[in-house]
Amino acid sequence: MKKIIVIAFLLFQIINSYSQSKDVYGFAYYKHSSNPNEVLNGVKTKQIVKDHFNGINEYMAEVIFKLEFFNQTSFFSVSNKMDSDINLNAGVFADKLISNGSYFSDLENDIQYRKVNGEDFLIESQPSKIKWVLSQEKKFIKNYKCYKATTSVTNTNSTGEYTFEIVAWYTPEISVPFGPKQFNSLPGLILELKDTHFTFYADKIELYPKEKPVIKLFKGRIISEEKYKERIREMMGGFMKR
Repeated sequence: MKKIIVIAFLLFQIINSYSQSKDVYGFAYYKHSSNPNEVLNGVKTKQIVKDHFNGINEYMAEVIFKLEFFNQTSFFSVSNKMDSDINLNAGVFADKLISNGSYFSDLENDIQYRKVNGEDFLIESQPSKIKWVLSQEKKFIKNYKCYKATTSVTNTNSTGEYTFEIVAWYTPEISVPFGPKQFNSLPGLILELKDTHFTFYADKIELYPKEKPVIKLFKGRIISEEKYKERIREMMGGFMKR
């Protein structure tokens, strides 16, 4: 009888350990830099604009972005570990100008919500709409073998429509399908991402920390990405008329 109890206990421990091992969770912290070729090298860009942009970029240089992930959900935002009012203000600027908000992603249900600082909207989109082109080009980042993937995004503003190539470097050695901003669904964690105007670099990675991330959806009124863009175009149109 004792032998049966011992065997049952061992089986319970094995099953319990296995169920816990299925969870994949942790944190990734990203630094950033501007892509000057994408922002400042336009023929019509005046020097005063370049100086202004460089000043803003320097002001936000110390801001760190944080990616929290737990299985099929993640949350990407400006890290709240700011040690002064100046850094807090820089974080607000970075939220608007660099990341364009915070991102909650649920890949199991193919849904993502973006919330811009100071707005009540949750901008809804589908991660599966991002179409990646995978390549065998590789390089090492922080001792992880990474592979290159590309996609493109098209942005529209008052001056026209612009298409940008997005370049991601992901590592299958960390089997997490997440990355900065809305860029997910690759077969590994994105350690470097060249976005439209900025590049994100993984600076620190914490896998299986003692304190698991608690990922919650923020509150707000849900609006589709298309409706939000339409709202922005209307606002920009009114601004241009004035």
